[in-house]
Formats: sequence, structure tokens, C-alpha cells
Amino acid sequence: MIRQDFIIKQINQLGQVLARLLSDLQGLKSSGQKSAGLEITNQTLKNELDLDVQDLIDIPTDNFIDTLTDQKNITIESLEKLAEILVLIADNNHEDSQIMYQKCVLIYEYLEKAEDSYTLHRQWILQRIKKEL
Repeated sequence: MIRQDFIIKQINQLGQVLARLLSDLQGLKSSGQKSAGLEITNQTLKNELDLDVQDLIDIPTDNFIDTLTDQKNITIESLEKLAEILVLIADNNHEDSQIMYQKCVLIYEYLEKAEDSYTLHRQWILQRIKKEL
């Protein structure tokens, strides 16, 4: 029971860290500090998930979601935040923007199947990403 509580606490902390990172990235984007945002993102992801943006790009598409959910224990809520972070980075003309958009589509399509709710925001983002591809 103690181990299970510890794991749940860690998962919740990851969600909070990703939410804070997303907020920081949005602030840096609006102030024109794009390169600082990528550096902060890489450091945070490396500390929390033992992955950075390049590692996420390098995960094969066919087991991308399984790697995140099974090996890294990322929850649905955290997956959504991670996708929003990747979209922000891709929107800033990252050299691997197309791959990042494809990974985001995988996450959002997984979320659509995993959750029983439909969100207009998610659909809007999906449509926008697919136009970029």
C-alpha cells in the first residue's frame, strides 16, 4: 500500500511539473525567448521522465504511446500536457516539427479513444496539426 501511494504521488507530481512547464513555455513564447523554452523543456523532461525532446522524437511511432504509458507511467492528463508542450515546440519551427506534430497526433488520437469525453479544444488542435502535416 505504501509503494502504491508513493507511485501515485510521483504520477501526480509529474502532471504538476508538466503543467508548470507548459505555463512557462507559453510565457517564454509570448516574450520571444524560444530557445530558452527548448532548453528548459529538455532539462525538465530529462529530470522527470529521463527523456528529452530528441528522445521523444526518436521513439518509434508504432510503440510511442506504449512507451509513454507503460514504461514511463504517464497518465492521460500528463499525456495531454506533453502533447501541448510538443505542439508549442513544433510551432516554433523546430527542425523536427513534422515528426513532433505526428507524435502529437498519436497522443491526441489515443486520448480520444482512451477517454469517453469529446473536447472541442482537442479537436481544434488536431485539425490544426493535420493542416501542418
